[in-house]
Amino acid sequence: MPTGLLITRPRAEAVRLAERLNSLGIRSWVYPTIDITPLTPTAESLCWAAQAELWIFVSANAVHAGWTFLAPLHTATLRLAAVGLATARRLQEVSGTPVLCPEQGSDSEALLALPLFQRMDHRKIAIIRGRGGREWLRETLEQRGAQVGYIECYVRQVPQSNPETLEEALQAGASISVQSTESLHNLWAMASPAQREVLATRPFIVSHPRIATALRALGLPHPVVLSPGDDALIAHYQQKGHSHG
Repeated sequence: MPTGLLITRPRAEAVRLAERLNSLGIRSWVYPTIDITPLTPTAESLCWAAQAELWIFVSANAVHAGWTFLAPLHTATLRLAAVGLATARRLQEVSGTPVLCPEQGSDSEALLALPLFQRMDHRKIAIIRGRGGREWLRETLEQRGAQVGYIECYVRQVPQSNPETLEEALQAGASISVQSTESLHNLWAMASPAQREVLATRPFIVSHPRIATALRALGLPHPVVLSPGDDALIAHYQQKGHSHG
């Protein structure tokens, strides 16, 4: 039985989760496979944000990195939306205003299933995100008649994580927590050939079916797919009775 969890999310988030797990007697290892570096949005993109009537934040990282620049442009008539409940909560905390988000689902597809987004009729929308990433959200909004601009406020990079941490976790039989396909691909690239062989035998815990598809493409075992957020992950471990090895 797995005896702990390898956490691959960005370091600050990983440390917060590790502290919660450790306090519950669940062993954890912090091994970031993605790094979030703040980026100053361009003046052109901030000008677009000032004209937009709706801002969509794609992640909690977008809230953390972008709100400093966007707060001075926030008005009472502007609507805020978020992809996922965790992002919505953080956005509501910093903005002090209601945030539109889907009650079920935590991706762009769930957000755009809401009635507001069915016909956009030339409405101006700003998407706050990191540099690069999926184009589906923008493309779908434009197909429905919206005018869309990006405010890119962070970049994702491969960090310099301690390879001994990965080795120790694998030797201890840890499960692997992965929050994005990019984190997964980085983990695979950072692992040695021998470590990849071990990874192919370890249980993965992921936050979206898209990551499960990426795992299968690498020939890795089918993962446990949980709702995003730490609470679901911790509840899963407590139910399984995972503890210190």
